[in-house]
Amino acid sequence: MATLEGKVALVVGGTTGIGLSAAIAFARAGAAVVVAGRNAEAGQAAAEKIANEGALSRYLPADVQDSQSVQALVSRIAQEQGRLDVAFNNAGLDGPATRAADIDEADWLAMVNIKLSGVWRCMKYELQQMVRQGGGGAVVNMAGNWGLVGFPGYSSYCAAAHGIMGLTKAAAKEYAREGIRINAVCPGAVRSPMLSRMAGGDDELLESFGEAVAVGRVATPEEVANAVLWLASADASYVNGVGLTLDGGG
Repeated sequence: MATLEGKVALVVGGTTGIGLSAAIAFARAGAAVVVAGRNAEAGQAAAEKIANEGALSRYLPADVQDSQSVQALVSRIAQEQGRLDVAFNNAGLDGPATRAADIDEADWLAMVNIKLSGVWRCMKYELQQMVRQGGGGAVVNMAGNWGLVGFPGYSSYCAAAHGIMGLTKAAAKEYAREGIRINAVCPGAVRSPMLSRMAGGDDELLESFGEAVAVGRVATPEEVANAVLWLASADASYVNGVGLTLDGGG
């Protein structure tokens, strides 16, 4: 099993769904884990679940729309833990289902600001810290399968997700010689709060997403978390700048 023994890991957007599952996987692998997000109540509950795995766990507030908030988050981790070894940037936004020409500009800008620029803000300060402490580390970004393909009704999401893939690939080359690997995960439909919102709470519609997949079902958050853990671990030491597809065969 992949190990993060002795590492300090940050999960941005780690209070529910895939982020929480990844934080628990990091804890089970031996890392001290910080979960960050805007919802303090959900964050404290997540930290308690992680602590049940026997790991050092902490919730810290952060808003990926605010550079100062993200900078303060990373600075606090460095002050309290001494370093940052692993980061999973998972904060996102689903947005309304609308054709490209009918998207409200405010909705477009919100998607880009949270999903794409939010990942960049996190990477900016995470990478600065990793370089400052002498290099080495692993960053995993959540792009989603729509960072690789298009999907009707969600052009703003696809555009932001494709942007994350471009950012991931370019930054991976920029920081490779400093021992920092940067990759992305690209899951398809995952049983998560976001997918439930997109399905309007309709369980039958949610299940239908999985019927079109070769394996005949949607993924679980734990399955995505296992892939994130692998990318973050030394087991993936020669993997850099990739978007790992997790779509059950498409």
